[in-house]
Amino acid sequence: MNYAIIGAGASGLLSAYLLKKAGHDVQVIVQREEQAALINKQGIIHSENRQLIKAYTDVEQISPDAFVILTVTYEELPPILRLLKIRCPSNKIIFLQQGMLFLEKARTLAHRHIAAAILETDCVKLNDNTISFAKAPQMTLGTVKGNPEEFLPLLETTAWKSSWAENIEEQLFESLLFSSLIDPLTAMMKIRNGELITNPHAYELFRTLYNELYLAFPEIESLQPIEKVAALCASEPDKVSAMCADRLAGDAMEVDGLMLYVLNRSKLELPLFKAFYHLLKTVEVEK
Repeated sequence: MNYAIIGAGASGLLSAYLLKKAGHDVQVIVQREEQAALINKQGIIHSENRQLIKAYTDVEQISPDAFVILTVTYEELPPILRLLKIRCPSNKIIFLQQGMLFLEKARTLAHRHIAAAILETDCVKLNDNTISFAKAPQMTLGTVKGNPEEFLPLLETTAWKSSWAENIEEQLFESLLFSSLIDPLTAMMKIRNGELITNPHAYELFRTLYNELYLAFPEIESLQPIEKVAALCASEPDKVSAMCADRLAGDAMEVDGLMLYVLNRSKLELPLFKAFYHLLKTVEVEK
C-alpha cells in the first residue's frame, strides 16, 4: 500500500517511520526544503534504527492511489485542503489531528472516502528527522464519510495496533476531554504528565480546570473521571503530552484545533481554560 504523510511533526514522522518499517511505500510532505533534504539524506531515525523515506514539499508528488494522512495543525489545513481538492481528488483522506475542529472542514471535502484517527503514543520529536518512543502506538480509526471497508489496510497493517470505532466522533470527543485537561497545562508549564500530580501547584490547576470543564461538560465525569485521568498521569509520569512535545520541539501546537473547539462548544464561560488558550496563542505569536 502507498501512504503520503502531510506534516512532519512528531505524529507525522512517527506515522511515516512505522508504515515504512511495516513494508509500505511512504512519502512525507513537509513545509521546509531543509527538512525535506535532511529526511532524503538520512531518513527518519529512531534510536539506532532508521527508515529511508522520500520527502517532498509539493503535494503534486503524491501518488493517486496513496492514502493521504494529514497530521498538520488546524491553522495549517486550509491551503493544504485546497491543493488536495485540485491535485488529489480521488485519494482517500485520513485526518490524524488533535481536537475536533477539523471535522467541519473534513465534511466539506468532495472526496468520497474520509476517515479520522486517534494515535495514542509517547513519541517525541528530537529534531527534524529524529523521534523517540517506547510504547507500541495504538490507532483508533473511523469514517467521517464513505465506505469503511476502504480503510481496512490501516487496520490490517502491522505498523501499529489498531481498532475500529463505529462512531469516531464519540471517540474523538472522549479523547478531546482528556487532552483538554492535560495538554494546555503541560504545554504552558513545559512539564511531563506525571508532574501534574506530583507538583502541588500544578495539581491545583489541574483540579480547578477539571471542575471548570465539568460544569460545561457534565459527561466528563463518566467519560474521563478525574481519578482515572490522575491515575494515568501517575502511571506514565515521564510521558509528554502532544502539545507539550510540539512546544519543546519548536513546532506549531494544536491550540485552535483542541481548545477553540471546546470554547466554541461550551455554553458557559471557561475563564481558566480561556486564559490558557490566550497564553498559548501568545507563545505561538512570540515564535
